[in-house]
Amino acid sequence: MYRKILVGYDGSEGSKLALQHAVTLAKELKSQVTTIWVKASLPHYPETVDEIAAEKEAADEFFQKLKRQVHAVAKRMGVEIETDCRPGNPAQLIVRHAEEQGFDLIVIGSHGHSGLWGRLLGHTTDRISEHAHCNVLIVRGPSAGVNEDAAGQEP
Repeated sequence: MYRKILVGYDGSEGSKLALQHAVTLAKELKSQVTTIWVKASLPHYPETVDEIAAEKEAADEFFQKLKRQVHAVAKRMGVEIETDCRPGNPAQLIVRHAEEQGFDLIVIGSHGHSGLWGRLLGHTTDRISEHAHCNVLIVRGPSAGVNEDAAGQEP
């Protein structure tokens, strides 16, 4: 049914639950799982070169933290999970990447790290579900069959 599963992962509680659901599903279906974190583009008009370097370093450190979280889930669940990081608009990039790489399911949390409007409307989730070429599983919260404690654990 689903051979390649792409998970939008940003370390938020919603994305942790989405990853847990994706891994559980992948184990049942013997599917490949890849997580993707979409980092914001660096500012076009920085005040100093040092600011760009600091932003890049912070983004790289954050991605390494996300990779550790994903690999801890992979180890605990006994599956392999690839991790990817790309700059851009999260909704556009996830949809495009899923299509270009032949993913047949996208799994995302209903809410991520967005501010107030993102929490109310779920902008990224809405856009992905509207424009994806494949099925989209939106994980709204804990449900039966998923270890809720494991979803929120960090390494």
